Amino acid sequence: MTLHSTLRSGLEELRAGLTSHEQWLYMAVQDIKLRYRRSMIGPWWVTISTGVMVMMLGFLWSHIFGTDLENYLPFFAVGFVLWGWMSGQVSDAAGGFFQFGGAIKQMRLPFPIFTLRLNVRQLIILAHNTIIIALVLLLIGKGLSWMNLIAIPSLILIQLNLTLLSIVVSIFCTRYQDMTQVVNVGTQIIFFFTPILWQVETLKNRTYLAEMNPIYHWIETIRAPLLGHLPSVSNYLWSLASLVVLFILATYYLGRYRSRIAYWL
Repeated sequence: MTLHSTLRSGLEELRAGLTSHEQWLYMAVQDIKLRYRRSMIGPWWVTISTGVMVMMLGFLWSHIFGTDLENYLPFFAVGFVLWGWMSGQVSDAAGGFFQFGGAIKQMRLPFPIFTLRLNVRQLIILAHNTIIIALVLLLIGKGLSWMNLIAIPSLILIQLNLTLLSIVVSIFCTRYQDMTQVVNVGTQIIFFFTPILWQVETLKNRTYLAEMNPIYHWIETIRAPLLGHLPSVSNYLWSLASLVVLFILATYYLGRYRSRIAYWL
């Protein structure tokens, strides 16, 4: 297949997956219900545990860095919740398509359906965890304002990036099963290289260490309006550039390898 035909085939696969929204939305909701079917408060357990982590680590690291809790805790809370959402999607994707092997071998479905199913599961958990952000902003931060609404289109932009990244990671880790551990370890390392625990200002004249990290820009496009200021132009440029690159990679991977995935399982 030529590059053009490969990309066109991958684009058709991606479009078929996106338009089958009834399937992946229903399956994602059922996944959440099944996971917490014997739990009294369901996914709110994740919210409670995340909230405790945010408060305890926020107090600890604000004292370690010697920063004002009123400024540090909202910064950390938003970043930590967003990181949990992002890393959760990548970790799910690193499992490849093995958990859906039975369905893939029995019927022909667009492969993005399975990736979107995993993404929506994490998006539901994020929706629960937004209460942590709201409480921190109201009780410790500067409160809520109209500026916060800018985070909504930014969230959509980053979710598109994550969906395309998840498709690439799922196919890659299905082909090379050992890479699952590499992706998981790499995700943990990126956490420490991304301004979540620490703030960019602490780098002083070495801010390029953060500026060259696309994950920082993804987080900042959402975190900045929640903290009351606009994201920078570079935040949007990096996010849009990564979207283009990931779109090309995802469509290429889908077009070239979709007929082989069932044989890798």
